[in-house]
Amino acid sequence: MMRYFIGFLVTIGLIIVLILLLFHGGSKPQVPSTSKTLDSYASTDADVRLTIDGPVNAAENHTQVQIDVSQTETTYNQIQGYNDTVVNNQNFANTQNSYAAFLFALERAGFTKGNTNSDLQDERGYCPLGDRYVFELRQGGKDLERYWATTCGGIKTYDGNVSLTVQLFQAQVPGYGTLTQDLQF
Repeated sequence: MMRYFIGFLVTIGLIIVLILLLFHGGSKPQVPSTSKTLDSYASTDADVRLTIDGPVNAAENHTQVQIDVSQTETTYNQIQGYNDTVVNNQNFANTQNSYAAFLFALERAGFTKGNTNSDLQDERGYCPLGDRYVFELRQGGKDLERYWATTCGGIKTYDGNVSLTVQLFQAQVPGYGTLTQDLQF
């Protein structure tokens, strides 16, 4: 008799669990993701990049600036036209401590905040008379994060502080103002 009673309780318990699973869809509890902090990349081969893509115009007049910062160097590239022709390249030594300080500042500026909406991954065509800013965290030749914003406002995927982020990148290039004084950004 006791065995039947225990069997009855187990059956009722299983029915309750089944009902709970049906009403809650059997979904797993939401656990916050444990993504790495930006500064944790300071001792890796990861780098961060800012691309400033100027107004859409004739290939002879089109200009881009790319600033890549890693733990060993900062690279400034001025690109002419639409075929990635580098017309000015400058390299500056960097250290892991300097890179870590820069990554901390970028983190506070919201560098890792953005919208991953697949419909907005391509910034081309947005703000054609202004500038497009592309912010990337890259490692091993792959984008870990990629967001963009424009000087036109409105549609973007970058949710950080655009002005502060751009200024932080520009400050990594000694003589940035001189290098870009003739560019039309």
